[in-house]
Amino acid sequence: MKRRITIAGSLTILIFILMPIALILLNLRGQGIFMISAILALVYVGIYVFGGVPKLIVYFIYGFITAVFLTVLEESYNLPFVIIGTLLFVLNPLSSFESYLESKMNAEDVLPIHFSLRGSYWPFFSYRKEMKNFYHLPQARKLYTKDWYLHSRQLATLFLISLGIFLFIHGLNNIKNSLDDFNWFNFFIFYGVIIVFVLAFFLFKKGFTSTFRGLAVSSFPIIVYLLLISDFPDAVKYSFAGSFFLIGLVVSIVELIKLFQRVIYDSYHYYDVDQQMEVFANALFEPLVYNESFTKTGHYQIKVKLETFQKNLQEILIYANYFKFIITAYTYGKQMIHVYADFHHKQEKRAEKFKVFLESKFKMAIPLTLEDDPDKSLYEKRFFHRPDYIIARAQSLAALLKDLEIKTKIVISMIVYFELEEELEEFSKEFTVSKLDELSEDDYLTVKIDIPCLNVDYMIESKIREVLLSLMVHHGTFVRISVFYS
Repeated sequence: MKRRITIAGSLTILIFILMPIALILLNLRGQGIFMISAILALVYVGIYVFGGVPKLIVYFIYGFITAVFLTVLEESYNLPFVIIGTLLFVLNPLSSFESYLESKMNAEDVLPIHFSLRGSYWPFFSYRKEMKNFYHLPQARKLYTKDWYLHSRQLATLFLISLGIFLFIHGLNNIKNSLDDFNWFNFFIFYGVIIVFVLAFFLFKKGFTSTFRGLAVSSFPIIVYLLLISDFPDAVKYSFAGSFFLIGLVVSIVELIKLFQRVIYDSYHYYDVDQQMEVFANALFEPLVYNESFTKTGHYQIKVKLETFQKNLQEILIYANYFKFIITAYTYGKQMIHVYADFHHKQEKRAEKFKVFLESKFKMAIPLTLEDDPDKSLYEKRFFHRPDYIIARAQSLAALLKDLEIKTKIVISMIVYFELEEELEEFSKEFTVSKLDELSEDDYLTVKIDIPCLNVDYMIESKIREVLLSLMVHHGTFVRISVFYS
C-alpha cells in the first residue's frame, strides 16, 4: 500500500506544481482544459487510493464512455447522457468484472487504504471516536430496530451520491462547452459537489441530525455567492452578502464549539463490596486500557454527594475532551467522590490544572495523587480485573444486544492465560478451551473460553463467577471478556 500512496502522492504534487505554471503560460481556453484535466486526475487518484486498482479500472471505463458520448454528440443531447453516465457509476453494471479483477490481483492493489491518526495521542483520538460513535448510537440503533428508518437513510444516501455524481459530470460538461467563453465562476459548482458527497458521508456514518447540521453550515457560502452574482443594487448586494458571511462565520464557530461539547459517559455501573464503593467505570475507555503513551494516572478526591458530582459531570467531560485526557472512572463511597483520569506522559501540568478546575467548580480543596502506571497495574487492581467489573461489562454488552432487539442466546467469550500447562489441563476438564498460539509465549499459555448463556443478568453473573472461581483455584489470570450473539 505504500506504493499506492507514493504514486498517488507524486501525481497529486505534480498536478499542483503544474497548476500555477499552466495559469501563467496558457490562454483562457487552455486554462479551462488544464483545470478539467486536473480535476479528473485528482478524482481518479482518490479512487485509486481509497478504492483500489479494480475500482479504478471500472470507473475509468464508465468515465471514458461518458466522456466520448458527451464530446461526440451535440450539446442539446448532453443532458440525457449526463444522466446515463450518472446511472453507470451508481448502478455499477460491471460489478462482476470488478470482482473478477479483485480475485486476480494481490491484496495491496485491491484493499482500500485506511488512514489512522497515530502519534503519541492516538489513544485519546481513538477514545474520542468511540465516544462519538456512542453519542450517535440512538440513531444507529434505529437501523436495526426500525425498517422504515433504515430504508430512509439508504434511499437518502443513494440520492445524495447520485446527485453528487450528476452535478460533477454536468459541471465538467458545462465547462467543456463554454471553453471559448471560459469563466472561473463555473468551478463554484464543485463546491456544491464536495458538500453533497460530505453530506452523503455524514448520512451514511452518523444519521440525519449531523447531515442537517452540515447542510446548515455549508449553505452560507452558496448564499453569499448567489447574492454577489445577483442583479440587486451594489449597496444591497454587498451588505446582504457581508451579513450572511458574518452569520455563517458565527454559526461555524458555534458548531465547532458544540463539537467539543458532544461528549457522553457510558459506564459499567456496579457496587464493589470489597471496597465499599459504587463504581462508574468508563466503558468507552475499556478497549484502550493498554497503551504506551497515556501512562500518568490522576486520582482526585472530592467531598460531595454523588448527585452533585453527576450534575457537573458534563462540564468535566467537556474540559477533558478539549484538553485531550480521559476520565477513566469515578467512584462514590463514604460521602466522597474519587475521580480517576489518564493523562499523556507529558501532561503533568495538565493534571495540576485539572485539579484547579475541579477546585473552582466545587469550591473546595481537592487532593491529587499523580502516579506513573505504564503497565496499567493500578487500573487492573482498582477496576479492570475486579470480578464485579467483569460481570458489569458482560451484562452491559448483553443489554446492548437487547437494545438492538437481538433476542437469541449469547456467547460469553473470555480470554485467560496460565503459566503452568498442568494448571491449564486441570482447568480444561471443567471448561472447553481454545488455545490462542498467537497470544501465547514461552512462559504462559493463552486460551479462549466460549460459554453459551441466556441473555439474563443473573445467569450471566452466575456463569462468570463460576469461571473466575475456577481460574483462582487453578492460578489462571483473566485478560478480557466479550459478548456475542449466537
